[in-house]
Amino acid sequence: MIRIATGLFFAVALGTPATLLGSASILSAQTVTSDAPAPMIVLDPAAEELRTLLTAEGAMAEPMLTVYAQHDFAPIWTEAKAAALFDALEDAASHGLPAARYGLSDLLALDLAAPSHATREMALSRAFLAYARDINSGIIEPGSADGDIEISPRRPDPAALLEGLAETPDAASYLAALAPSHPDYAALLGEKQRLEALIEGGAWGETVPEGSTLRLDDDSPRVAALRARLGRMDGRDYGTSSLFDAELETALRAFQLRHGLNDDGVAGPATLAAVNASAEARLRQVVVNLERQRWLNYERGARHIYVNQADFSVRVIDHGKTSFFSRTVIGQTRHKTQEFNDTMTHMVVNPTWHVPYSIATEEMLPKLQANPNALGSNMQIMTRSGTRINPTLVDFSQFSRGNFPFLIKEAPNPGNALGLVKFMFPNKHNIYLHDTPSKSLFARDVRAYSHGCVRVQKPFELAQVLLAPQVDDPEAAFQRYLAGGRERRVDLEQPVPIYLTYQSAWVDEAGVPQYRGDVYGRDARVFDALTEAGVRLSTVEG
Repeated sequence: MIRIATGLFFAVALGTPATLLGSASILSAQTVTSDAPAPMIVLDPAAEELRTLLTAEGAMAEPMLTVYAQHDFAPIWTEAKAAALFDALEDAASHGLPAARYGLSDLLALDLAAPSHATREMALSRAFLAYARDINSGIIEPGSADGDIEISPRRPDPAALLEGLAETPDAASYLAALAPSHPDYAALLGEKQRLEALIEGGAWGETVPEGSTLRLDDDSPRVAALRARLGRMDGRDYGTSSLFDAELETALRAFQLRHGLNDDGVAGPATLAAVNASAEARLRQVVVNLERQRWLNYERGARHIYVNQADFSVRVIDHGKTSFFSRTVIGQTRHKTQEFNDTMTHMVVNPTWHVPYSIATEEMLPKLQANPNALGSNMQIMTRSGTRINPTLVDFSQFSRGNFPFLIKEAPNPGNALGLVKFMFPNKHNIYLHDTPSKSLFARDVRAYSHGCVRVQKPFELAQVLLAPQVDDPEAAFQRYLAGGRERRVDLEQPVPIYLTYQSAWVDEAGVPQYRGDVYGRDARVFDALTEAGVRLSTVEG
């Protein structure tokens, strides 16, 4: 039997990293004579202790057991790697992470007092894996905060993470690279730092007192308060005048644009609520949206579609730049649009609207009970076998939501509820993007009026952008499809990833911080879940 004396010691704050004598491995073997039994490799006591502890942990420690076994249970945590981890954990709160859960103070104490490298290795590796998972793909499971968030973060493989740490010669860079590399994440981190500095300096001063709408030429102490608060927000001196002048109107219009409000230059209830939002409330938004960025920390596609429900908008992103933008209408608060990712595969030109059962029974059946002809000639009432019926021959009073036996569909026409085109990414919610004859709703600030699908203000332009990679003249091609009058499916030769998100805080391509309201209350629920997980803001209300 071959005994191995390794001389390995883990020494953070106690000494220098030990080296292996004559080998890069914790194991070595002596040469034996040819008539001796086959050699047995035996772990030294420290390595054996680590193997025993990891094995006793069972499935919870399986990734660590796998990696340490590949390294013959030698210590992974050199002094330099441990120091890099301590620095990362000390900085965790700057990312909006729950720093306390990684136990930095306990790790430091353990390094000074632990009796063997086995317990140190396990404690450091556990802290590293928890931190790496959180910063790379998010602290919470999205659906645990809100059931309508159906995003599944792509969790990194723990064994691969630990193996990468074991092999890297530059632990600090390795740890830094775990955070999302998307520019949106870095920009939000900068906004978080800006807000924290503002709060420490008193933030934006006094709020504007409640009262009536303020507009050009008004003269009121409330105007002076609005002027002062906008000046603090913009980092500019707008003076102290109580007169609502053109300069203040210009500043207010810019503020409204940054907050998704119609830029009418009038300080009505919605605008004043946004003006009076505290810097800490904005900081909470940023922390929530950093978490949302971590949920999407993977390659989103050179071309992808980004539906931001909080912004009531849709964008097509090509190589990191917006190539198409449109206002949207999303689901009402009782018919919320879910958050999920999918792939857009085709569009349908001149679509038939197959009325969902809930709409047919809750909204259309009462009308039919009052008047069998209430739905008009474009609406077709069908049996489930596909036979069209004459509504005047049916006694609709005998039916309810529980026993309504018919299907209702609307034939293609300009007044069709889906408009003239819909964009399909087949999913269990039957959600899609579509045109609409109800154009007036796009002029509103808050646009949550649908039954869950996403209405697009500029659907023809979206269709042309999507067709551009596959036809020479996308506008002419789309017009030909429309002119046919019949329902037509048009497949996308290159299906496009689509992300239905809820990003209420971001920094735009011009470097301007953007904030939106919490129409579905999801930000509040996500922040509560983050707080429960241990996230803390280091600032006070500002």
